[in-house]
Amino acid sequence: MNEPLKDVDIRRAAGDRLLHKARNCSDTLIVDELGLRHGACRVDVAVINGHFRGIEIKSDVDNLTRLPRQVVHYGEVMDRATLIVTERHIDAATELLPAWWGIIAASRAKSGVVKFSRIRADRINRHTSPLMVARLLWRSEAADLLRQFGYAERDIRGSREVLYTMLTREMPKTSLAKVVRTTLKARKHWRDR
Repeated sequence: MNEPLKDVDIRRAAGDRLLHKARNCSDTLIVDELGLRHGACRVDVAVINGHFRGIEIKSDVDNLTRLPRQVVHYGEVMDRATLIVTERHIDAATELLPAWWGIIAASRAKSGVVKFSRIRADRINRHTSPLMVARLLWRSEAADLLRQFGYAERDIRGSREVLYTMLTREMPKTSLAKVVRTTLKARKHWRDR
């Protein structure tokens, strides 16, 4: 009997094969464990380029208990999302996912190599929340953006939540998402790296 597929096995194989092109693109940032809602939820692998793309991994040793909540949080920020899931969870996971989520089955070949097969392609999510996208920024980044809009220092002394709300009022949803992606890609130091 094959050894159960674990997150680390799937993540390594996905990085080597599914994300190879993205890793070699200068305009793409890949972030492991990107926090959403200030860390209340984590995207296993976030690919940030012209879109926010989230990849959630459910291995043989995982359960699907958190998946419904993760689907909601991903839906607030991610333009596209894919679940990489072992055969053990495919049927139950498919029932929990909205139609815009892609599904990739992960299994172990007889040789021991992790193999992938696309069950369903991802589609664009048109229901992201500008406020939740803005929350990907650090407070200092949000303040810098507001300064670019001409806000005085006294106007940007509020909490980060106030600053995020101000940003959502300054820019249309697509422009805000683009600015947030650009800011994240330019970020030199991530707190948890």
